[in-house]
Amino acid sequence: LANQRILRYYATSGWFLRLIMATPELITIEFPETIRSRKVVTRSRARPTGKYPSWKMRRMLQWESVAELNAMRLLDADPSVHLFAEQPLILRYRLNGESRLHYPDQLVKRDTGTTELWEIKSERDAAREEIATRTALLRTALPTYGYEYRLVYAEELRRQPRLSNVLEILKWGRGPITAVDRERIRALLTRVPAVTWGAAVSGAVGCAGRQILCRLVLEGMVAFDVNERLALDTPFTLSRLRCAP
Repeated sequence: LANQRILRYYATSGWFLRLIMATPELITIEFPETIRSRKVVTRSRARPTGKYPSWKMRRMLQWESVAELNAMRLLDADPSVHLFAEQPLILRYRLNGESRLHYPDQLVKRDTGTTELWEIKSERDAAREEIATRTALLRTALPTYGYEYRLVYAEELRRQPRLSNVLEILKWGRGPITAVDRERIRALLTRVPAVTWGAAVSGAVGCAGRQILCRLVLEGMVAFDVNERLALDTPFTLSRLRCAP
């Protein structure tokens, strides 16, 4: 428990930490002195890299694959996530008698209090023996220190129509809205069962109805079925989790 407190303190303060673990497999967890554990975007990179403007984190996040970019988009649009960061730390561990380094792709903190470390791979890469063995080891060792380790498939991150829906919500919902606009939509949804996407697009709920509705989806006050294609008749309702004024 003491180790968990230390890890969480240093993770939020941004200080560098090397902590010796009690497990023989996992040797150390190291937090960087800067935002990320290694530089992602460089001029010499042969494969595509770039920066993603996160409305939630209020900074540019660096990605080094389209799968990582898609993960950032989904996390940015997930109201159950209040913090995420790329290349957050370094894991030093032993596998088959050899010392190894691992840089998880994302750190994800949820409103439930859980903290996850994501490693993003294609299904083909994830099936490699080395990756599968490492995943099993870290899934077992990391919960002791307050982390859940997740192997996230690139194919799942690009699944449609979810990804297209998220891009549309992010496109219109990034800008801030006023408390008056927020309360107006909340009050409306206490009187009617739902507001359709078509009503928001047409201006039936105000000239900036689409922007307001999308922002409230990002904030978690309003919800829709993100796994169904966004259409004019798609209903938006008050979220069960955040419907209070």
